Amino acid sequence: MQKTTFLLIGVFFLSFPGIALSNDDEGAKGLNPQARQELADSGASQYLGQFTPATSTDVGDGWTKHTYAPNYPGDGPLCIAGTPYSVFTKSRDPKNLLIFMQGGGACWQDFYFCNILSEDQEPPPEVPLGIWDDSVPAGMKDSPNPLADYSIVYMPYCDGSVFTGDNDVLDPNFPFGPVRFHRGLENASAGIDMAKTMFPKARRILVAGSSAGGVGAASFAPLLTRMVFGNEVQLSVFNDAGPVAVDLNDFLGGIPLRAADWLFGQFYPASCTDCSDLGQQTALIKWRLDNDSTVRESFYSTDGDATDRFFLGVPTQEMYRYLIVTEHGLLNAAHPDRYKRFIRSGDDFHTALQTPLFYFGTANGVPLNEWMADFLRPGERAYRERDNDDGDLGPKRSSWVDIVEDFVPLP
Repeated sequence: MQKTTFLLIGVFFLSFPGIALSNDDEGAKGLNPQARQELADSGASQYLGQFTPATSTDVGDGWTKHTYAPNYPGDGPLCIAGTPYSVFTKSRDPKNLLIFMQGGGACWQDFYFCNILSEDQEPPPEVPLGIWDDSVPAGMKDSPNPLADYSIVYMPYCDGSVFTGDNDVLDPNFPFGPVRFHRGLENASAGIDMAKTMFPKARRILVAGSSAGGVGAASFAPLLTRMVFGNEVQLSVFNDAGPVAVDLNDFLGGIPLRAADWLFGQFYPASCTDCSDLGQQTALIKWRLDNDSTVRESFYSTDGDATDRFFLGVPTQEMYRYLIVTEHGLLNAAHPDRYKRFIRSGDDFHTALQTPLFYFGTANGVPLNEWMADFLRPGERAYRERDNDDGDLGPKRSSWVDIVEDFVPLP
């Protein structure tokens, strides 16, 4: 699709570019045929199968760096300031796959608070924490990392548009160059194609992300993953502190500016009548759950998240709690067996998956890593050995349940 620099463009209806889809029995489970066609018609899947990296380099600790050649004008993965984009892979169990989307703020007209370079987020982290820590932290007894054997596709975040944008914007005020390249959908598509190339036998796939990456992981990425891998894979989504829901009374005016700069609204499927780039972005999640019979999704947040309140223009804990509990609660109410929340109260921390909170953060006494382990095993009743209140060891069940802690005001 040709991008616009000087003018804002409207909705495009583009044909699917010929990528081979799965030969699954579409009517049995997973994404239904009509939904697949709507995604193709909207152009959401147009970049699948289009890009290959210019180089692939072993960067140590099992990681391979796949870098795409910059392309402007024209299409292709790119960071917001026009620098190259890279995707990283790490091989473990080829049947289990984590597609992880990193976070790092957001940028739109006269609001520039986003990571701009892929190089600033390269793995491995100097100090492995959370899901990147394969050991059992001291004091955690027998509660390991449920993702320790997963192969990994890791996407740095540098497009400024939470992996959803498709627009090049001429902006003389942008401090890092005259054009903002919001190519999030292309970056995400390249990463998902890389997942298929490197791990074609994956049967259990978790699409996850933190912050801006959490929004990306809850938006188009699971749908693109389903298009590429088909309906036979067990597909799960974990959104780590990407609010998705927006305050429709946003006093910063960010909603229309993001819609105009990122142009993600053009990719909404036709039957998603509640989908609007000026409305609640949770509508796309609802559409996915309605049209993909087996996808399962989780949402993590604190109810005082200071970072998300800043980006959404929500001044108080009470207002933010109402927003996320209400909007994500509607998803839980519509699909109680396949969409659940883990909402902690009483602090303003942001993400958890890449922090010690993955092991030590609890909601109603349930550790997040145990909750995720149960989430990744649908239909199983998981039992753990944990300390009882009296200090004795005994069995306590930690199942994947919807958890919203009672309100505790911020200190």
